Amino acid sequence: MPDFMTKHFMEKYGRSGTCADDVSEALSLYLVDPETGKTDPEKIKSVADNNKISLSKWDHLNAGQRRMLLGNVLRGKIRRGGKVQIGDQILTGVL
Repeated sequence: MPDFMTKHFMEKYGRSGTCADDVSEALSLYLVDPETGKTDPEKIKSVADNNKISLSKWDHLNAGQRRMLLGNVLRGKIRRGGKVQIGDQILTGVL
């Protein structure tokens, strides 16, 4: 098991490595390329564009890191009362 998967990490996030909230679940369903099983960078861009989020400051990061940061920004928008779109799904309100 990699070092980052400590007991604390596993208790909090499990094997999926996500917090399993609505944003995480929607991103997991939408962003995964069905052929490769990996995060599709074009779908990350699509979600960011639909929610008016610039990805340029994250260009140096890999797809998994961009996905994580995008999820964090989307959660913040929802907490502030906004709505976000992930694929066909619209999320609003407080998480």
